[in-house]
Amino acid sequence: MEPTELAVLAVGVVTAMATGTATGVGEAAGAAVTELVRSRLARTERGRAALAGIDGGGTSGPERTQAQAQAVLREEIEADPELGRQLALHLNTPTTYNRDSVVIDRSTISRSHISLGPITVNKTPGSLAVLALTGVLLLALVALGVYGGTRLIADDDPRGTDAQESGASGGKAAPDEGKAADSAGGTADRTRALTVAQTRDALPTPKDMPPGWSQEGPADAVEAEQAGACHEGDTRYAMTASGSGSVRAEFQIFGCTPPTQAERVRKQLVREQSGYDRTTPLSVAPLGDKSSTFTYYKEPEDSTNAMAVLRVGSTVGWLRFGEVNDLPGYEAQLDELARAFVGRIERTLADG
Repeated sequence: MEPTELAVLAVGVVTAMATGTATGVGEAAGAAVTELVRSRLARTERGRAALAGIDGGGTSGPERTQAQAQAVLREEIEADPELGRQLALHLNTPTTYNRDSVVIDRSTISRSHISLGPITVNKTPGSLAVLALTGVLLLALVALGVYGGTRLIADDDPRGTDAQESGASGGKAAPDEGKAADSAGGTADRTRALTVAQTRDALPTPKDMPPGWSQEGPADAVEAEQAGACHEGDTRYAMTASGSGSVRAEFQIFGCTPPTQAERVRKQLVREQSGYDRTTPLSVAPLGDKSSTFTYYKEPEDSTNAMAVLRVGSTVGWLRFGEVNDLPGYEAQLDELARAFVGRIERTLADG
């Protein structure tokens, strides 16, 4: 999603949380979005004024208050793409809502429209603001009249163009997907969900890394905010590269439940990282069950980073390597780091 779209949706969630109305995302995701937005807006005088208006303490009308909050948040997202990535992950977290036997199950946000099961909303500024402010409850009631059932909004695979997507069987599930070799020469189910501890253990250790890399603090993982969501973990490494100064490798992992959920997370990560200018696919060999590799350019920092987003069963790995502006042979190094990541995930799954 573009910064403007993220700002509209995120401010809509904060407003809904403040007024006690439906947010369109889960309670935990709504709380996470609210915390991110409030903490960022509180840094500036304009942001604090917008928050005061959202909380009912301002002198401006609701529309002007929200427009001000959206403008400030958009600027923050443009200055800090990591903030935008975190907001997008929370706003697109698969969620299920139960309200008097009506179930709203997941939604899909693409560049041109928002799909909620059988309903598609074109992403104009007006429709985005209405959707963010009123939530999906009204759409659920409309769908109820059409279908007369309790399952209103069905999940659909996100649509979008990956920078580069590859799999061992040309994009289809390989016959042995979900199987990993164990130490006894048999197979182990790798589609199972990892525990929080296993999610942390699936991150590369110093022993898994190529020579020259030093870990910057211990690996960590946190439990999913709600039932059915993914556990998340991360760790970082640094290395002094000849002629390029220090380079970093950031690893993030998502221990999801079914492979379908993990694939949605993987695609969302690819879409968000592909939103930068000069996104260029890389010709790295396929990894895991599905993988995407590319470089992207960050104009404010005048820097280029290499990325790998991969899935092994129900586990998703996110790797950022950079800066690679003047780093020779960075594709081979990205491949080496990504293979170490996949190997660590597969061993964790095989160990059970």
